Amino acid sequence: TDAPMLNYIFDAHSTLNKHQHHHDHRWGPHFEGESSNITVQAGASVTLDCRISLLQDKTVSWVRRQENGGKMNLLTVGQHTYTGDSRYTIEFQYPDNWRLRIKRVNSSDEGQYECQISTHPPKFIHVNLHINAPSVQIVDALGEPLRDKYYEADSTIELLCVVRHIAMQVQYSVVQWLHGNRVLNYDTTRGGISVKTDLMEEGANSTLSIAKVGPTDSGNYTCQLTTMPDQPATVHVHVLNGENE
Repeated sequence: TDAPMLNYIFDAHSTLNKHQHHHDHRWGPHFEGESSNITVQAGASVTLDCRISLLQDKTVSWVRRQENGGKMNLLTVGQHTYTGDSRYTIEFQYPDNWRLRIKRVNSSDEGQYECQISTHPPKFIHVNLHINAPSVQIVDALGEPLRDKYYEADSTIELLCVVRHIAMQVQYSVVQWLHGNRVLNYDTTRGGISVKTDLMEEGANSTLSIAKVGPTDSGNYTCQLTTMPDQPATVHVHVLNGENE
């Protein structure tokens, strides 16, 4: 089980800072890098490096420290994974890099990770992982968020949805357009509906076009990601008839 290793980590951690700098690392295991900060987009995969020289018979572990100095979760020991989350794996890169890989990151993965060497007391470095939260907005020609949009009858609705801070091609997410609760992406009942989505490295631009609009085309139009439907953008479209102009 991982209990002995966890107890060892907890017991030794409080004394680590007192002793770590008194060891001459030239004569034992030591890190080739320093603590670092990494920022990635939601949906992407990330690799946390941990290069160690002169490891000898010591063991390398990755743990995750909860916020405010809370409990620590053991992720890997040596080349074995101890977390039930299959997105976490250890990938040893010869000759000295004990890399922690996290697939399809989301906001819950944000926080502090520690790579540890099982010396007495243990040595460690931190990697602080920050996740860019996805942004979904329906915008006007100047890129400002839209709340209401007015169209004349028989004109064409054109709405632009801008998605940022998510690796769309990795996430396999789709930009979805709705009128009320009705999905428009593959709608063939009305006719004249077009959805064009351009994927890019950090998001997507999606344009909804509806030709020859009438009063029944008024209402709320929503742009959302199929993988994150709880973060939609909505605009209220008003179709004006000739009498109101």
